[in-house]
Amino acid sequence: MNDIGINLVEVKEYNRALIMQLICTNNAPTRNFLAQKSSLTKMTLTNITNSLMKKGLIQDADYVEPSHDHTIKPGRNPKTLELAPNSPLVVGIWVSKGFLYGVITDLKLNALTASRIDFSKDETPDTVIEKLVDLAHFLTSYSERPILGLGLSAIGVINSQDGIMENVINFFGVNNLPLKDILEKELNIPVFVKNDMQAAALCELYYGFGKTKDNFIYLGLGSGVGAAAVTGRKLLNVTTGAFGEVGHLSIDYNGPECTCGSRGCLELYANCNNITEQINKMCETNFPTFREAMAYSELNAVADSTLRCTLDKLSYGLNSLVNILGIHDVIIGNTGYFIPDKSIKYLESNINAISVLGKSREIKIHKSSFDVNAPLFGAACIVLDQLFSGQLPL
Repeated sequence: MNDIGINLVEVKEYNRALIMQLICTNNAPTRNFLAQKSSLTKMTLTNITNSLMKKGLIQDADYVEPSHDHTIKPGRNPKTLELAPNSPLVVGIWVSKGFLYGVITDLKLNALTASRIDFSKDETPDTVIEKLVDLAHFLTSYSERPILGLGLSAIGVINSQDGIMENVINFFGVNNLPLKDILEKELNIPVFVKNDMQAAALCELYYGFGKTKDNFIYLGLGSGVGAAAVTGRKLLNVTTGAFGEVGHLSIDYNGPECTCGSRGCLELYANCNNITEQINKMCETNFPTFREAMAYSELNAVADSTLRCTLDKLSYGLNSLVNILGIHDVIIGNTGYFIPDKSIKYLESNINAISVLGKSREIKIHKSSFDVNAPLFGAACIVLDQLFSGQLPL
């Protein structure tokens, strides 16, 4: 009998989480929409929405049906559901190699404010922690509204279960850093930690590309190369995020030695800093940013050719990933978002030409719905994922 009671509680929590997910990730949903998407009975749906209203999480709003004529239609317009004014907020912080970037959002991922702290060259583990704690305090104290939790989107190999940044190459000597414990003691709110590529993939899953696709690879290009995969609307390898270290996939065993100890790693060639340096060298330019170098590559044949040489190498690394996973949709984000569209098409054509998967279905490469900021908003989505899966009770 006790087992039945526990199961009923779990089902109730799951259904409530599902309705919150549908409200938060869709624009002005009606109750009919929620019933269709959730397959819940009208009575169950009414009970859940009433409960969420009593908790001050959602409220009714008038629905205005879009129309090209202005004739008055009989009957009452259906009510839509929206977040209540005092509904909880979530905090996300992206721990990158060069900076900390924090954001506070509502449950629909609308940003209230954001703040960035750049790292200096002489940071230590202690100063990194100090800056992280200061940023977390600033964000959590920004609003009077309740905070549901804080998500950390962090580089390197992450132990998500314990919230530990276990191994990061060339990051001020930081290793085995217990991020979750440090921040939960400081803030007294739930803290969740994931690899930044997995966080970016969650962002796309709930609020971007995942609205129409259940399977995709997220590829992030920046100072390194990382990736995450979503299969059947679930993250692959959620406990460590080590899958995301695709930048250390060797594409040339006779290539230059990498700081990880291997040779010819993909990120030695395909990271955005290296691409910018190569264009500056070949074109005798001095572009300080990847974005500027990419804009120049659209106008200059030498810069375009230099970029394509790198994309040829990226094709082979990405092809291995596509062949292993059997996923034919790839999202490019982070700084890689600035690669020109024509160059994205070139990369797409290369992969389709060499991939085993490309022989039976077309591999498509898309740009991130969140331009360079998917890992930032993905940090908030780490908390939202806990909410939407029923693991973080309201």
